Amino acid sequence: MRVALLTNILTPYRVPVYEILAATPGWELRVMVNAESEFDRSWQVERGSLDVERVTGFALRRRIRARGRALYHQITTLHIPTGLPAALRRFAPDVVISAELGARTLIALLYARLTGTPLVIWSYHSRVGATGAGPLQRLWRRFLLANAQAVVGMGRQARDVLSGLGVPSERIFDAPNACDHDSVVRAVEGCEPEALRASLQERLGCRERIALVVGRLVPMKGVAPLIQAWEWLPEELRARWTLLFVGSGPLEALLREAEASADRGEIAHTPTVPPDEVAGYYAASDLLVFSSLGDPWGLVVNEALASGLPVLCSRLAGCADDLVRPGENGWHFDPHDPQEFARTLREAMESEDREALRDAARDTAGRFRPERMADGIRRAVQHAAAPPERASALETA
Repeated sequence: MRVALLTNILTPYRVPVYEILAATPGWELRVMVNAESEFDRSWQVERGSLDVERVTGFALRRRIRARGRALYHQITTLHIPTGLPAALRRFAPDVVISAELGARTLIALLYARLTGTPLVIWSYHSRVGATGAGPLQRLWRRFLLANAQAVVGMGRQARDVLSGLGVPSERIFDAPNACDHDSVVRAVEGCEPEALRASLQERLGCRERIALVVGRLVPMKGVAPLIQAWEWLPEELRARWTLLFVGSGPLEALLREAEASADRGEIAHTPTVPPDEVAGYYAASDLLVFSSLGDPWGLVVNEALASGLPVLCSRLAGCADDLVRPGENGWHFDPHDPQEFARTLREAMESEDREALRDAARDTAGRFRPERMADGIRRAVQHAAAPPERASALETA
Protein backbone atom coordinates (compact mmCIF):
# COMPACT_ATOMS: atom_id res chain seq x y z
CA MET A 1 0.00 0.00 0.00
CA ARG A 2 1.43 3.36 -1.03
CA VAL A 3 0.90 6.06 1.61
CA ALA A 4 1.60 9.75 0.95
CA LEU A 5 2.12 11.87 4.06
CA LEU A 6 1.90 15.61 3.37
CA THR A 7 3.40 18.14 5.77
CA ASN A 8 5.20 21.49 5.81
CA ILE A 9 8.79 20.54 6.70
CA LEU A 10 10.69 17.52 7.96
CA THR A 11 11.37 18.05 11.66
CA PRO A 12 13.89 16.02 13.69
CA TYR A 13 11.33 14.92 16.28
CA ARG A 14 9.05 13.46 13.57
CA VAL A 15 11.73 11.35 11.88
CA PRO A 16 11.45 8.42 14.37
CA VAL A 17 7.66 8.34 13.88
CA TYR A 18 7.97 8.35 10.09
CA GLU A 19 10.63 5.63 10.21
CA ILE A 20 8.27 3.40 12.23
CA LEU A 21 5.47 4.04 9.74
CA ALA A 22 7.78 3.34 6.81
CA ALA A 23 8.66 -0.03 8.38
CA THR A 24 4.99 -1.12 8.44
CA PRO A 25 4.74 -4.40 6.50
CA GLY A 26 3.18 -3.82 3.09
CA TRP A 27 3.61 -0.03 3.22
CA GLU A 28 5.52 2.26 0.89
CA LEU A 29 5.62 5.63 2.63
CA ARG A 30 6.56 8.87 0.93
CA VAL A 31 6.78 12.07 2.96
CA MET A 32 6.00 15.13 0.82
CA VAL A 33 7.22 18.42 2.29
CA ASN A 34 6.72 22.02 1.20
CA ALA A 35 10.12 23.34 2.28
CA GLU A 36 13.46 22.34 3.76
CA SER A 37 12.91 24.63 6.75
CA GLU A 38 11.04 27.75 7.87
CA PHE A 39 12.15 31.24 8.81
CA ASP A 40 12.03 30.58 12.57
CA ARG A 41 13.69 27.14 12.51
CA SER A 42 17.35 26.22 12.25
CA TRP A 43 17.30 22.43 12.31
CA GLN A 44 19.65 20.15 10.45
CA VAL A 45 17.63 16.98 9.84
CA GLU A 46 19.03 13.58 8.94
CA ARG A 47 16.55 11.87 6.62
CA GLY A 48 18.15 8.47 6.89
CA SER A 49 16.39 5.99 4.64
CA LEU A 50 13.13 7.94 4.52
CA ASP A 51 11.60 8.62 1.11
CA VAL A 52 11.18 12.42 1.20
CA GLU A 53 10.07 14.57 -1.73
CA ARG A 54 10.07 18.34 -1.70
CA VAL A 55 7.00 19.63 -3.51
CA THR A 56 7.24 22.88 -5.45
CA GLY A 57 5.19 25.85 -4.37
CA PHE A 58 5.49 29.16 -2.56
CA ALA A 59 5.10 30.42 0.97
CA LEU A 60 3.71 33.56 2.57
CA ARG A 61 4.32 34.94 6.01
CA ARG A 62 1.27 36.09 7.87
CA ARG A 63 0.51 37.55 11.28
CA ILE A 64 -2.07 35.66 13.31
CA ARG A 65 -3.82 37.33 16.21
CA ALA A 66 -5.40 34.98 18.69
CA ARG A 67 -8.92 35.68 19.89
CA GLY A 68 -10.56 35.21 23.26
CA ARG A 69 -8.32 34.53 26.26
CA ALA A 70 -5.25 33.72 24.16
CA LEU A 71 -4.06 37.31 23.86
CA TYR A 72 -1.02 36.93 21.65
CA HIS A 73 0.04 37.24 18.03
CA GLN A 74 2.62 35.39 16.01
CA ILE A 75 4.10 35.20 12.54
CA THR A 76 3.45 31.94 10.73
CA THR A 77 4.13 30.52 7.28
CA LEU A 78 1.31 29.76 4.85
CA HIS A 79 2.45 27.15 2.32
CA ILE A 80 0.79 26.90 -1.11
CA PRO A 81 2.12 23.65 -2.63
CA THR A 82 1.26 24.25 -6.29
CA GLY A 83 3.24 21.17 -7.34
CA LEU A 84 1.32 18.83 -5.06
CA PRO A 85 -1.24 17.53 -7.62
CA ALA A 86 1.55 16.46 -9.98
CA ALA A 87 3.53 14.87 -7.13
CA LEU A 88 0.49 12.89 -6.02
CA ARG A 89 -0.25 11.74 -9.57
CA ARG A 90 3.33 10.49 -9.96
CA PHE A 91 3.26 8.54 -6.70
CA ALA A 92 -0.37 7.37 -7.06
CA PRO A 93 -0.95 6.72 -3.34
CA ASP A 94 -3.56 4.34 -2.01
CA VAL A 95 -4.09 6.64 1.00
CA VAL A 96 -3.22 10.31 1.54
CA ILE A 97 -2.45 11.76 4.99
CA SER A 98 -2.49 15.55 5.11
CA ALA A 99 -1.36 17.59 8.10
CA GLU A 100 -3.10 20.79 9.15
CA LEU A 101 -6.24 22.41 7.74
CA GLY A 102 -4.91 24.74 5.07
CA ALA A 103 -4.23 24.87 1.34
CA ARG A 104 -2.28 21.61 1.43
CA THR A 105 -5.28 19.70 2.75
CA LEU A 106 -7.68 21.35 0.32
CA ILE A 107 -5.49 20.22 -2.59
CA ALA A 108 -5.28 16.74 -1.05
CA LEU A 109 -9.08 16.66 -0.75
CA LEU A 110 -9.56 17.65 -4.39
CA TYR A 111 -7.10 14.95 -5.47
CA ALA A 112 -8.85 12.39 -3.25
CA ARG A 113 -12.25 13.27 -4.69
CA LEU A 114 -11.04 13.04 -8.30
CA THR A 115 -9.23 9.73 -7.83
CA GLY A 116 -11.33 8.03 -5.18
CA THR A 117 -8.35 7.92 -2.81
CA PRO A 118 -9.11 7.77 0.94
CA LEU A 119 -8.05 10.88 2.86
CA VAL A 120 -6.75 11.03 6.43
CA ILE A 121 -6.46 14.50 7.99
CA TRP A 122 -3.90 14.99 10.74
CA SER A 123 -5.19 17.92 12.77
CA TYR A 124 -4.53 18.93 16.34
CA HIS A 125 -5.44 21.99 18.37
CA SER A 126 -5.46 23.05 21.98
CA ARG A 127 -8.87 24.05 23.31
CA VAL A 128 -7.89 27.69 23.59
CA GLY A 129 -6.49 27.68 20.07
CA ALA A 130 -9.76 26.30 18.74
CA THR A 131 -11.96 28.78 20.60
CA GLY A 132 -9.91 31.57 19.02
CA ALA A 133 -11.08 30.62 15.52
CA GLY A 134 -13.64 32.89 13.86
CA PRO A 135 -16.93 31.67 12.30
CA LEU A 136 -15.55 31.39 8.75
CA GLN A 137 -12.49 29.51 9.95
CA ARG A 138 -14.67 27.07 11.87
CA LEU A 139 -16.83 26.47 8.77
CA TRP A 140 -13.69 25.85 6.73
CA ARG A 141 -12.40 23.34 9.28
CA ARG A 142 -15.76 21.56 9.44
CA PHE A 143 -15.87 21.27 5.66
CA LEU A 144 -12.42 19.70 5.38
CA LEU A 145 -12.87 17.35 8.33
CA ALA A 146 -16.28 16.16 7.11
CA ASN A 147 -14.66 14.92 3.91
CA ALA A 148 -11.98 12.79 5.55
CA GLN A 149 -12.39 9.06 6.09
CA ALA A 150 -10.33 9.31 9.30
CA VAL A 151 -8.89 12.11 11.43
CA VAL A 152 -5.76 11.94 13.57
CA GLY A 153 -5.61 14.07 16.71
CA MET A 154 -3.04 14.40 19.47
CA GLY A 155 -4.49 13.76 22.89
CA ARG A 156 -7.57 14.71 24.87
CA GLN A 157 -7.76 18.38 23.98
CA ALA A 158 -7.48 17.64 20.26
CA ARG A 159 -10.23 15.00 20.54
CA ASP A 160 -12.51 17.52 22.27
CA VAL A 161 -11.85 20.09 19.55
CA LEU A 162 -12.42 17.61 16.72
CA SER A 163 -15.66 16.38 18.33
CA GLY A 164 -16.80 20.00 18.62
CA LEU A 165 -16.18 20.40 14.89
CA GLY A 166 -18.54 17.54 14.12
CA VAL A 167 -16.12 14.63 13.66
CA PRO A 168 -17.72 11.38 14.90
CA SER A 169 -15.72 9.73 17.68
CA GLU A 170 -15.27 6.54 15.64
CA ARG A 171 -13.36 8.50 12.99
CA ILE A 172 -10.97 10.14 15.49
CA PHE A 173 -7.70 8.32 16.15
CA ASP A 174 -5.44 9.46 18.96
CA ALA A 175 -1.73 9.81 18.21
CA PRO A 176 -0.28 11.74 21.17
CA ASN A 177 2.80 13.75 20.31
CA ALA A 178 6.14 12.12 21.04
CA CYS A 179 9.79 13.08 21.18
CA ASP A 180 12.60 10.66 20.42
CA HIS A 181 12.26 9.32 23.95
CA ASP A 182 15.17 6.88 23.98
CA SER A 183 17.58 9.43 22.52
CA VAL A 184 16.61 12.00 25.15
CA VAL A 185 17.08 9.49 27.96
CA ARG A 186 20.49 8.39 26.66
CA ALA A 187 21.62 11.98 26.26
CA VAL A 188 20.60 12.93 29.80
CA GLU A 189 22.14 9.80 31.30
CA GLY A 190 25.39 10.71 29.57
CA CYS A 191 25.52 14.11 31.30
CA GLU A 192 27.30 15.05 34.51
CA PRO A 193 24.79 17.32 36.28
CA GLU A 194 27.20 18.75 38.85
CA ALA A 195 29.75 19.68 36.21
CA LEU A 196 27.02 21.26 34.10
CA ARG A 197 25.71 23.23 37.08
CA ALA A 198 29.22 24.48 37.81
CA SER A 199 29.59 25.55 34.18
CA LEU A 200 26.26 27.42 34.24
CA GLN A 201 27.20 29.06 37.53
CA GLU A 202 30.48 30.28 36.11
CA ARG A 203 29.06 31.38 32.75
CA LEU A 204 25.64 32.77 33.72
CA GLY A 205 25.77 33.08 37.49
CA CYS A 206 23.16 30.35 37.99
CA ARG A 207 22.27 29.52 41.56
CA GLU A 208 21.64 26.38 43.61
CA ARG A 209 18.39 25.53 41.83
CA ILE A 210 17.27 26.18 38.25
CA ALA A 211 13.76 26.69 36.84
CA LEU A 212 14.23 26.05 33.13
CA VAL A 213 12.33 27.53 30.17
CA VAL A 214 13.09 26.05 26.73
CA GLY A 215 11.59 27.37 23.51
CA ARG A 216 11.21 30.28 21.15
CA LEU A 217 10.91 33.68 22.79
CA VAL A 218 7.59 34.62 21.24
CA PRO A 219 4.37 35.95 22.84
CA MET A 220 2.56 32.60 22.61
CA LYS A 221 5.09 31.08 25.02
CA GLY A 222 3.84 33.29 27.86
CA VAL A 223 7.21 34.88 28.56
CA ALA A 224 5.76 38.14 29.92
CA PRO A 225 3.28 36.46 32.35
CA LEU A 226 6.09 34.23 33.62
CA ILE A 227 8.40 37.15 34.37
CA GLN A 228 5.54 38.91 36.18
CA ALA A 229 4.77 35.80 38.26
CA TRP A 230 8.46 35.42 39.08
CA GLU A 231 8.65 38.98 40.39
CA TRP A 232 5.76 38.25 42.75
CA LEU A 233 7.66 35.45 44.50
CA PRO A 234 9.19 36.06 47.94
CA GLU A 235 12.67 37.50 47.70
CA GLU A 236 14.15 34.81 49.93
CA LEU A 237 12.83 32.08 47.60
CA ARG A 238 14.13 33.77 44.44
CA ALA A 239 17.51 34.14 46.12
CA ARG A 240 18.04 30.36 45.86
CA TRP A 241 16.79 29.94 42.28
CA THR A 242 17.64 30.98 38.74
CA LEU A 243 14.98 31.38 36.06
CA LEU A 244 16.93 30.24 33.01
CA PHE A 245 15.64 30.81 29.48
CA VAL A 246 17.10 28.78 26.60
CA GLY A 247 15.89 30.11 23.26
CA SER A 248 15.85 32.98 20.82
CA GLY A 249 13.20 35.25 19.39
CA PRO A 250 11.71 38.74 19.31
CA LEU A 251 11.22 38.91 23.10
CA GLU A 252 14.93 38.80 23.89
CA ALA A 253 14.81 42.53 24.67
CA LEU A 254 12.18 41.83 27.34
CA LEU A 255 14.52 39.28 28.91
CA ARG A 256 17.45 41.68 28.87
CA GLU A 257 15.31 44.19 30.78
CA ALA A 258 14.34 41.54 33.33
CA GLU A 259 17.95 40.45 33.76
CA ALA A 260 19.12 44.03 34.21
CA SER A 261 16.53 44.76 36.91
CA ALA A 262 17.32 41.59 38.91
CA ASP A 263 20.40 40.50 40.85
CA ARG A 264 22.99 38.59 38.85
CA GLY A 265 21.96 34.99 38.40
CA GLU A 266 18.30 35.46 39.28
CA ILE A 267 17.21 35.58 35.63
CA ALA A 268 19.53 34.25 32.94
CA HIS A 269 19.34 33.66 29.21
CA THR A 270 21.25 31.73 26.59
CA PRO A 271 20.31 31.67 22.89
CA THR A 272 18.91 28.60 21.14
CA VAL A 273 21.25 25.62 21.33
CA PRO A 274 21.37 22.57 19.01
CA PRO A 275 18.89 19.82 19.98
CA ASP A 276 21.68 17.48 21.13
CA GLU A 277 22.85 20.10 23.68
CA VAL A 278 19.47 20.71 25.32
CA ALA A 279 19.84 17.50 27.36
CA GLY A 280 22.58 19.17 29.41
CA TYR A 281 20.20 21.92 30.49
CA TYR A 282 17.56 19.37 31.48
CA ALA A 283 20.12 17.41 33.50
CA ALA A 284 21.30 20.52 35.34
CA SER A 285 17.80 21.84 36.19
CA ASP A 286 15.21 21.16 38.87
CA LEU A 287 11.98 22.23 37.19
CA LEU A 288 10.64 22.98 33.71
CA VAL A 289 8.21 25.90 33.35
CA PHE A 290 5.94 25.82 30.29
CA SER A 291 3.79 28.95 30.38
CA SER A 292 2.17 28.54 26.96
CA LEU A 293 -0.83 30.65 26.00
CA GLY A 294 -2.11 28.03 23.54
CA ASP A 295 0.46 25.67 21.97
CA PRO A 296 -1.23 22.79 20.11
CA TRP A 297 0.94 20.46 22.22
CA GLY A 298 4.36 21.34 23.73
CA LEU A 299 7.00 18.75 22.91
CA VAL A 300 9.44 20.29 25.37
CA VAL A 301 7.21 18.85 28.11
CA ASN A 302 7.74 15.32 26.73
CA GLU A 303 11.50 15.89 26.72
CA ALA A 304 11.58 17.32 30.24
CA LEU A 305 9.55 14.43 31.67
CA ALA A 306 11.79 11.91 29.90
CA SER A 307 14.72 13.69 31.55
CA GLY A 308 13.12 13.27 34.97
CA LEU A 309 12.12 16.92 35.34
CA PRO A 310 8.79 17.77 36.98
CA VAL A 311 6.84 20.30 34.91
CA LEU A 312 4.87 23.40 35.79
CA CYS A 313 2.53 23.42 32.79
CA SER A 314 -0.03 25.92 31.56
CA ARG A 315 -3.55 24.49 31.34
CA LEU A 316 -3.80 26.18 27.94
CA ALA A 317 -1.15 23.93 26.38
CA GLY A 318 -2.51 21.06 24.31
CA CYS A 319 -0.39 18.52 26.18
CA ALA A 320 -1.52 19.53 29.68
CA ASP A 321 -4.37 17.01 30.02
CA ASP A 322 -2.32 14.06 28.80
CA LEU A 323 1.17 14.57 30.19
CA VAL A 324 0.98 16.50 33.46
CA ARG A 325 -0.73 15.05 36.53
CA PRO A 326 -0.86 17.67 39.30
CA GLY A 327 0.78 16.48 42.48
CA GLU A 328 2.36 13.49 40.78
CA ASN A 329 4.73 14.70 38.06
CA GLY A 330 4.03 18.42 37.99
CA TRP A 331 1.49 21.21 38.36
CA HIS A 332 -1.14 23.04 36.26
CA PHE A 333 -1.78 26.79 36.28
CA ASP A 334 -3.57 29.50 34.31
CA PRO A 335 -1.02 31.96 32.83
CA HIS A 336 -3.75 34.62 32.59
CA ASP A 337 -4.23 34.55 36.37
CA PRO A 338 -1.09 36.20 37.82
CA GLN A 339 -1.93 35.29 41.40
CA GLU A 340 -2.55 31.62 40.62
CA PHE A 341 0.56 31.52 38.43
CA ALA A 342 2.76 32.94 41.20
CA ARG A 343 1.15 30.73 43.86
CA THR A 344 1.64 27.54 41.83
CA LEU A 345 5.17 28.53 40.84
CA ARG A 346 6.02 28.99 44.51
CA GLU A 347 4.46 25.62 45.36
CA ALA A 348 6.59 23.92 42.70
CA MET A 349 9.78 25.62 43.84
CA GLU A 350 9.16 24.76 47.51
CA SER A 351 8.21 21.12 46.87
CA GLU A 352 10.22 18.56 48.83
CA ASP A 353 9.00 15.49 46.90
CA ARG A 354 11.58 15.84 44.15
CA GLU A 355 12.60 12.20 43.81
CA ALA A 356 8.98 11.00 43.67
CA LEU A 357 8.19 13.71 41.13
CA ARG A 358 11.20 12.74 39.01
CA ASP A 359 10.24 9.04 39.06
CA ALA A 360 6.65 9.84 38.07
CA ALA A 361 7.90 12.14 35.29
CA ARG A 362 10.01 9.36 33.76
CA ASP A 363 7.14 6.90 34.08
CA THR A 364 4.75 9.22 32.24
CA ALA A 365 7.22 9.97 29.46
CA GLY A 366 7.76 6.25 28.89
CA ARG A 367 4.12 5.93 27.81
CA PHE A 368 4.41 8.62 25.13
CA ARG A 369 6.90 7.18 22.68
CA PRO A 370 7.12 7.43 18.87
CA GLU A 371 5.73 3.88 18.63
CA ARG A 372 2.45 4.95 20.22
CA MET A 373 2.16 7.98 17.95
CA ALA A 374 2.90 5.92 14.86
CA ASP A 375 0.32 3.32 15.92
CA GLY A 376 -2.42 5.96 16.08
CA ILE A 377 -1.60 7.19 12.57
CA ARG A 378 -1.37 3.60 11.28
CA ARG A 379 -4.80 2.72 12.69
CA ALA A 380 -6.31 5.80 11.02
CA VAL A 381 -4.84 4.76 7.66
CA GLN A 382 -6.12 1.21 8.04
CA HIS A 383 -9.59 2.53 8.87
CA ALA A 384 -9.60 4.88 5.89
CA ALA A 385 -8.36 2.19 3.50
CA ALA A 386 -10.87 -0.42 4.64
CA PRO A 387 -13.77 -1.20 2.27
CA PRO A 388 -16.92 0.75 3.20
CA GLU A 389 -18.69 -2.31 4.60
CA ARG A 390 -15.71 -3.22 6.78
CA ALA A 391 -15.27 0.40 7.93
CA SER A 392 -18.93 0.45 8.97
CA ALA A 393 -18.47 -2.76 10.89
CA LEU A 394 -15.41 -1.33 12.65
CA GLU A 395 -17.32 1.80 13.60
CA THR A 396 -20.18 -0.15 15.16
CA ALA A 397 -17.91 -2.70 16.86
